[in-house]
Amino acid sequence: MSYYDDLELMCEESIKANLANNNSKYVRTIKGVRVDVYDVLKAFNVRCPAMQHALKKMLCSGLRGHKDMFQDKEEAIQSIKRSIELDKE
Repeated sequence: MSYYDDLELMCEESIKANLANNNSKYVRTIKGVRVDVYDVLKAFNVRCPAMQHALKKMLCSGLRGHKDMFQDKEEAIQSIKRSIELDKE
C-alpha cells in the first residue's frame, strides 16, 4: 500500500467522522447534498497532503474559530510552497 493509499483511507475515515457530526465546521450543503472539505478533496483527486492542507485552509479561511482569515491564508501559501517542494523531490 502506498503513502497516498494510506492518506486516502485516513481521508475516508475523516469524511465519515465529520458527516456523523452534523455540526461540523467543514460540512456544507451544495445543491441539496451535504458535503465537507474532504469530499471536495476526494472528488478532485487531491492527493498531495500539503495541497490538501492548503485547500482546506482556503475553503475554511477564518471559519474554524481559532485562527483569523489572514493567518489561514498565510498558512495556505506556505502549504502550497511545500507542495511544490514535494513535487520537485
